[in-house]
Amino acid sequence: MKKIFYLAFFSFHFLTAQEKSKVLYRNEVVYLTNKSKLEIESFIEEQREIAKSKNVREYSINIPYDNFSEISNIKGMAINPLTNKKNKLSQYDISTNELKSRDVFYSDNKYKHFDFSYVVDKSRIEFSYKVKQNEPRLLSYFAFQQELQTVASKFEIKSDPSIEVGYKLFGENQDKIVFEKTKEGNIDVYTWKVADMPAFEEENRAPNYTYFLPHIVYYIKSYTKENKKEELLPDVKHLYKWYYSLVKDVNKLDQAALKSKTLELIKDKTNPKDQAKEIYNWVQQNIHYVAFEYEMGGFIPRDAASVFDKKYGDCKDISNLLNEMFKHAGIESNLVWIGTRDKPYRFEDVPTPLVSNHMIASVKIDKQRYFVDGTDSFCPFGFPSSMTQGKEGLIGISEDEFVIEKVPVVDKKDNRLKMEMKLKIADNAVSGTSKLFLTGYEKSNFLNILSANKPEEDEILKNGMARYNEKLEIETTEVKKNEYENKDTELSYSLKLDGWVKKIGDKIIMKPILLAPFKEYIIDLKERKLPIENDIAFLNEFTYVYEIPENYQLEFVPENSKKENENLSYEIAYKKDKKNLIVSQKIALKKLRIETSEFESWNTVINELTQQYNQSIILSKK
Repeated sequence: MKKIFYLAFFSFHFLTAQEKSKVLYRNEVVYLTNKSKLEIESFIEEQREIAKSKNVREYSINIPYDNFSEISNIKGMAINPLTNKKNKLSQYDISTNELKSRDVFYSDNKYKHFDFSYVVDKSRIEFSYKVKQNEPRLLSYFAFQQELQTVASKFEIKSDPSIEVGYKLFGENQDKIVFEKTKEGNIDVYTWKVADMPAFEEENRAPNYTYFLPHIVYYIKSYTKENKKEELLPDVKHLYKWYYSLVKDVNKLDQAALKSKTLELIKDKTNPKDQAKEIYNWVQQNIHYVAFEYEMGGFIPRDAASVFDKKYGDCKDISNLLNEMFKHAGIESNLVWIGTRDKPYRFEDVPTPLVSNHMIASVKIDKQRYFVDGTDSFCPFGFPSSMTQGKEGLIGISEDEFVIEKVPVVDKKDNRLKMEMKLKIADNAVSGTSKLFLTGYEKSNFLNILSANKPEEDEILKNGMARYNEKLEIETTEVKKNEYENKDTELSYSLKLDGWVKKIGDKIIMKPILLAPFKEYIIDLKERKLPIENDIAFLNEFTYVYEIPENYQLEFVPENSKKENENLSYEIAYKKDKKNLIVSQKIALKKLRIETSEFESWNTVINELTQQYNQSIILSKK
């Protein structure tokens, strides 16, 4: 789906200089006029005080846009703090560049770039520009907080009274924002002001910054033309009406070959769920994901027959192909507009394209709905893609009918990494064999990594467990990927851990826990300000079967331990028999997000878990 960019600097980078500059003011005025036609134009101006001339990024400006918008009248200058000399921006200093993204093959997203010359410590820079928006449904948002401290900021909408404006505030620090609605002659003026807004600091593994930045999403609900009210985006119904208009006439090419292939795939399947899985797996294996974001091509799928023939497409293309194939199989199927977890919005809150940046399909079998995303080559049938878990899907039923349903979050027990180890203790080392089993997202994520890094596949397989213990020496002995089968991915290893065993006289001392997920994963309560986002919830299960060395007996074994909170649980248990010590270790990450209010309880469990990892067993000679 087409990405809608905010016309400012957050789209590009966060600043990391120690001595940061500050925004003295940032203002934007949006003019909504309704004369011969509906017109939208914005005027943006900003002034910054640059703390240090070495902070180049703070006076390196990028203004994103696409083919639905036009940038004009870029002006700017740098002002020397000692001489007050003004060095104006030249039009030759302004370049136009393609905004490239790693996961987008072709896009009409671009940006204007310019750097200010002659900047010294405490220089002021100021710049302004105009933006003309040519598609009234694709308005974006204004952020009152930036990566720099903002002294003052103002956002205004000046609208013809025949235009009905919609808006909603999101993010934190909303109490700092002052709103008023006034008149300038016959013009409606909506004004939001803020003063002394602190800098926003990005943190690793935090949810997308739009969950926290105070910002206002604005849009046009309707406008009146020649005494007739034209509904644009007053509610979700009208958003869906527009979305449906973009897809209703797509599939016009002959689908004989597509239908024939579908029927061939399901000829030996009588169960609708098995049929749907067969179709989905075929698309995963044969249709390559290639992202296109060019004008309305960012919203309109390509013909299913064409995608089937060319064997590639973006999220809309693949979803449209799946939808048509499911229908040829007689399975109830629908297109779904959805926002990924980067989006903080609900359709009812903001009925605009800003809410949804992705398209998937859904099938309904025996009253059970399954969300299907063909852009993930290895996501199991029945699982939504991990990036859509917990998000609302706008499901198209017919021209006038739709439903909004929340995509389920996959339970931790369905995303399992299980390892069974048979180990021997000899000299100063532990050695043995292991089998690793991966299910759910653990399986699909692993297969996606292998697929994307084929030249390094041997190294990835070899180091698969090193993330839990970097001292492990591992050799892969067998790999069963079982990519599209209802079976675990299965890996067999031989392993060795030198220096892990200590001999003191007649005793052997050793830590029996070799793999230590979340060891010392303590959250800094003073420094960390934002929640932590997890890709998936999961369950790790490790079983160690230690053969007790001949002429030795277990003298000391730690007590069993079990703890949990709302985010994390662990259970470690020890069991003895005549020949072996069996250690079982279970770790579960239970939620997709760790809230700041949960950090302290998280740390409590992590501290206790780390203590358990440091427990030792003692063997003594008989």
